[in-house]
Amino acid sequence: MELILFAMIILIVIVTLLATRLNDNSFPFPFDQKTTIFTPAEKNFQNLVEQAMGPKFRVINRVKLSDVVTIRNGVSNRASQSAATNAEKKYLDFVICDRNSMKLLGAIDLVDTKGKGYKIKKDWFVSGALEAALIPHIRIKVKTSYSVEEIRTCINRRLLGNKGPAPKMAGKIIPAPMIKARPRNVGVVPSANTSHQPQISSPQAALPH
Repeated sequence: MELILFAMIILIVIVTLLATRLNDNSFPFPFDQKTTIFTPAEKNFQNLVEQAMGPKFRVINRVKLSDVVTIRNGVSNRASQSAATNAEKKYLDFVICDRNSMKLLGAIDLVDTKGKGYKIKKDWFVSGALEAALIPHIRIKVKTSYSVEEIRTCINRRLLGNKGPAPKMAGKIIPAPMIKARPRNVGVVPSANTSHQPQISSPQAALPH
């Protein structure tokens, strides 16, 4: 009888210790599953970017800065450790890669002016690191609706560097040989090294988005 009572006491103590360990903050796996992986803004924007860029590109969400940059050779151990630690803490909302080669083409951050966090203001460490690594980077403001064409134009011009054709000038351009040179004694005397035929300026390229 005493042995059975002693065994029950030991069992109660073990169960109590296990329950205390499970409720302890030091438990190594204090996790629950998230209900959603992406915010509604992230999910909708990624769908738009994928539609805008087409099948030749791959859009990846939430990429660590340390996954796209590396420390240069010749940097001191102290500077390397500090930069690597900071890069490990930062992340990019989206990166765009070539689908076949997976070459990184650029990074996008969403800026929610109504939310909270460092992305409201420009993060100079992130922008500086990407600029030093020659990785194009743009910040796009969150809004209620975008058009696919708007996203495509913005990414092509600001991220991929595709400026598109220059706008055509209205009217006709008169060929240079048909233009009579101004007499030397009229107006400003041209320099000896300057051609007498007037130069036709080329049209300016379209302004960036």
